[in-house]
Amino acid sequence: MFQNFSVERALRKVHAWLGVLILPWVIMAGLTGIYMSHPSFLKMLYDPGAEPEPAAFLAVAKPVDNALEAYFIAQSLAPAIKYGLDSDTRYHGRDVFNMIDGRNDLTIDRETGFVWYRQPYMKTFYAPDGRVVRRDIRWGSILSSLHERGWVGRGLGRWLADITAVSLVVFGASGIVLFFAPRLRRRKNRRQRLAVQRTV
Repeated sequence: MFQNFSVERALRKVHAWLGVLILPWVIMAGLTGIYMSHPSFLKMLYDPGAEPEPAAFLAVAKPVDNALEAYFIAQSLAPAIKYGLDSDTRYHGRDVFNMIDGRNDLTIDRETGFVWYRQPYMKTFYAPDGRVVRRDIRWGSILSSLHERGWVGRGLGRWLADITAVSLVVFGASGIVLFFAPRLRRRKNRRQRLAVQRTV
């Protein structure tokens, strides 16, 4: 059964298949890595334009006077999320209430009542009456997630990134063996031939 088994041949097959399987994630890691090193590159491809400022909407302003009122606004927009009040009270140079839960941030402008709702991959700007003024995709967060986990989201943890990392280690190690094994074998064969020639 194992008479024709060759470690080198088996490694060659493992190396080739790993290369095919992990190639998409290697390319993705490279592209997202370029973004993380040069975030301005993405802005050249996707520029949503300047974000609206609450001061531009004073005609429909509804000032928010206290943290309890800010909490009720946060609950009306995202009732399933339990927010806590952050100590940071400035955003875009304006006085705000910052409501956070670890992944979702909701910032309420004190003067006008306008709201920035920052979810992991989306940012929405609301008027005081709950009307959506603007919604933007957070491409930076999406690309960072792709780079760190291999997909968008945290639902499945980092197992795909871990599998890819282990595969890269095996791919690299098998590549080293496949590179040096035939050279070492040829070197050994040359020494044996030289030894035979000296004895003749």
